[in-house]
Amino acid sequence: MSKEKEDDANSGKPGLFDLPEEIIHHIVSFLSLQDLCQVGATCRYAYCLTHNEQFWAFQILRDSKLLYVPDSTSLQQSWPNKKFILDGVLCDPNLQGNRELFIIYSAEFRRLTREKSNKKRRKDPFRTMLESNSVKDILPRLLAFYVSLPQEEQCSSRLVLFGPGIESEKTQNLVHKIVNARSSTFDAIEFIRGLQGGVGSGVRINYKHMYNFDLMCLYTNRHKERLSNKGETRLNPQYNITIVKDPSGSLSLRPEIIKLLPTLHALIFALDVTLEEENVMDSLALMRKELDILLKGLSTFNIKLPLVVMACSEGQGSICIGIKDIIKGLRLEELDFAWGVWNVEVENMRGAEKGFDWVLHHLRKKRKDWNYHSIQGHP
Repeated sequence: MSKEKEDDANSGKPGLFDLPEEIIHHIVSFLSLQDLCQVGATCRYAYCLTHNEQFWAFQILRDSKLLYVPDSTSLQQSWPNKKFILDGVLCDPNLQGNRELFIIYSAEFRRLTREKSNKKRRKDPFRTMLESNSVKDILPRLLAFYVSLPQEEQCSSRLVLFGPGIESEKTQNLVHKIVNARSSTFDAIEFIRGLQGGVGSGVRINYKHMYNFDLMCLYTNRHKERLSNKGETRLNPQYNITIVKDPSGSLSLRPEIIKLLPTLHALIFALDVTLEEENVMDSLALMRKELDILLKGLSTFNIKLPLVVMACSEGQGSICIGIKDIIKGLRLEELDFAWGVWNVEVENMRGAEKGFDWVLHHLRKKRKDWNYHSIQGHP
């Protein structure tokens, strides 16, 4: 028994921790992250309470409407009851539970990350080098600069955005909202050139003043042609310029795109989940085939990338495919790497930030792990 409980027992007065655990969870849920940490340091009971995975799972469900599971095998038994409306499901074995996820989404975490980023700003090192009088002096400094530069500053992560959601008439504005936002969330700061013909081109985006990443959009065809690319047509090389038939007759990515795969760090698969067809599972099965083509290309390099599925709709009031059906139809439980599904309202981008927050944090952690760099891309 904790000291506080002993004191309350001796005084005969009920204390905070004499209340049912569910009520205590509700009370402390109004505290900030910093206050929660201070509560956890008051006594053993409070420490156990604030390190309880069920407590943090409840906070994530309540605040972000998100279900987190460390692996797909525990998904069915972890599914919440009907009183919780889910906007997302995340499966990531690398996270240290719901508590880390709560921290990622907290305002304190964003503030600290921005402050850390601002402290790194300094005088342009290239200008300093050029003040030297000779090339002999410049070269050692240039080498030292790149060696000492933090990993996250040497290059930004490259994300590829693809799928029927970026070409559908109802949800195609997703790309526009990200690339042309010029906001504190998405700020396009630079155009990234791709290969000949524009394959692999994109934009560099400053995200919330916390991360930089390159976004490459993989369209199936030119604008006029791709508006009619629906269903089976998207898997026809005659209408989809990103795929070809290999000698065995199977569909695969074009060689030019396959060359780009080792440069990628994450996949953003956008879907239009507005209900139009009666057979939802058949539609999702076709979407899974499209995803499989890209996963097949990655497997040739022994690369496994985190997957963000954006279930896009026009906004509130739209009748959409549910997250549970999306997971089942795309067979996401079969994947052996980190993945997440989020409902995204294209009009206001509600839900998109949660997916980007997670995957960019996931990549930052991975890039600090030497084993990740030594294993990735090797058979």
